[in-house]
Amino acid sequence: MAGLIILAIVSCWTELALTIPLHYVFRDNDWQRISAPRNGGDKNYLEYIFKKPRHLMTCIFGIVFIIFGNLAGNALQFGIFMSIAISPRCGEREKCLNQRNVVGWAVGVLTFCALLNIMTRRYAIGLNNLFAVAKVAFVFVIAILGIIYGSVNGGTCRQISWMSPVLPDGTTQNGGKIGDLALALFYAMYPYTGYEQPYYVLAEVSQPQRVFARATTVAMLTAAVLYPLTNLSYLCMTPYIGNDQLPENMAIAFFERLSGHNTSTIQAHDDNNNAAISGVAALLAFFIFGNLMAQTYTASRVKQEIAKEGILPYSLFFATGNDTLLSRLSSSSSESTPSKSDHYPRHHRPAISELDSHREQAPIPATILHWVFEILLVLVVGLTIEPSKAYRLLTYLYTFIIVGVLGLFTAGGLLYLKIESYIQRRRASKQQHTRGEPVTVKGRNWHEKSVWQPWLDPLPAIVATVSLAFLLFAAFVPGSLTNARSKHPGFGNDYDENNTGDIAWWIGPLVGWGSVGLGVLWWLGLQFVQWSGRWELETKRLPVVEIDAHGQAIQRAELVEHNHVPVGGY
Repeated sequence: MAGLIILAIVSCWTELALTIPLHYVFRDNDWQRISAPRNGGDKNYLEYIFKKPRHLMTCIFGIVFIIFGNLAGNALQFGIFMSIAISPRCGEREKCLNQRNVVGWAVGVLTFCALLNIMTRRYAIGLNNLFAVAKVAFVFVIAILGIIYGSVNGGTCRQISWMSPVLPDGTTQNGGKIGDLALALFYAMYPYTGYEQPYYVLAEVSQPQRVFARATTVAMLTAAVLYPLTNLSYLCMTPYIGNDQLPENMAIAFFERLSGHNTSTIQAHDDNNNAAISGVAALLAFFIFGNLMAQTYTASRVKQEIAKEGILPYSLFFATGNDTLLSRLSSSSSESTPSKSDHYPRHHRPAISELDSHREQAPIPATILHWVFEILLVLVVGLTIEPSKAYRLLTYLYTFIIVGVLGLFTAGGLLYLKIESYIQRRRASKQQHTRGEPVTVKGRNWHEKSVWQPWLDPLPAIVATVSLAFLLFAAFVPGSLTNARSKHPGFGNDYDENNTGDIAWWIGPLVGWGSVGLGVLWWLGLQFVQWSGRWELETKRLPVVEIDAHGQAIQRAELVEHNHVPVGGY
């Protein structure tokens, strides 16, 4: 179910990504409308769909993404796994798991990813690709091994039971409530959330109009098959029966069982067992590092795009790209010294002035902005809540806000464009039939502008909009576990995988929608600043677009200018 929802969202994003932004170029003695993909992802789509009020959607997306557009939760999980790798007898929920050590590991890995992002672009891309291939291979091996093991060793796959837990008074806990479904789907959607990363840097993707739609669809279908099989594989290796407590980490339990050790012996003085736990924990931390590195690369570029709109203090500073540190170090010592007539130092010279010879660049100020907010989340949440609960809370917030809220605005907006286009075309068709002459179609006319439509269009937009709308509001309904705890204090504390412990169930949804309100407040503040200063923000973005050998438009660079245009008078 979660995979289908994400696949519908991806279809919406792909249609928008390959169409927006639109440019007009003079070619073959005529003005032609072309699509040249730009970095920024759903920021671009939302700004195109919701043009009025000016800057409102930019502020909502910008503030939400600057604060929550990071993997602070994964960084804490990295710290947990590194702590377990060093002290394998200390489980995720054990008191011996030092909270400060976990936070220290999290801060360290985020800092290293940020440094890597500003040091090199080329090698960062290569490492990201390497991690992606390794992760897919790892998930594939997990999915196959568990099912084979379960089939060969006593048919443990057939022992999986979905019996409801028994309450202390002997009654059975009834699941399947709306709150349970919403919570389960949010956590089931989180493993798929990497889908948005290539859209954030689409301007850096080779031949996106030719290969991107097909490659993205194949990748998501592969994930939609592998992830459920992996969960089945885990349960085949460690069957769940009735009220059994699931292991605190299924991946570690998987390899323990595979190596011939029982999960219950985790605290035993068994050197072989401890070595297996350490190895698996280190391997999982390694893959989390890959996720953090990829997200740092993409998210920093989205924050650069946000700064280009001029809604932040010192926007042009954060919008600027600079030569990477490695490119400066590797530059030839014989390079000529800039003359006094040069307006910029060599490492600050705009790439637009030398498209074919400039050094590789990275959004260094935007990377620092990204790093500051993810470190703040790690410190604020990681030091106040126990690590495993902090991880679940932050991953829930990321899914709710970045995937859910922004996804609803995007999919719902695309559905609006399709409906509006259909209505206008029907109206024009009737007028043409009545008048007997061609009639110009009014409105946004999305049907004519869209360069790619998914299979069964507009079904993906409908599925994504309805599903996300349901989830975002159903999240305010308490689940059956919450109700059971209210009647039987302490019930369910031993298996808290889908809950945030002592945190009330409504905190996550409230923070999620509250972040949208924060964006609205930022927009109101921007309006007040403009009103009090008697000026209006005007952003000019001049893209440098080239047509490649395949006839596709490619954005090579962009010149950004912010102007405060005087309005009114005293």
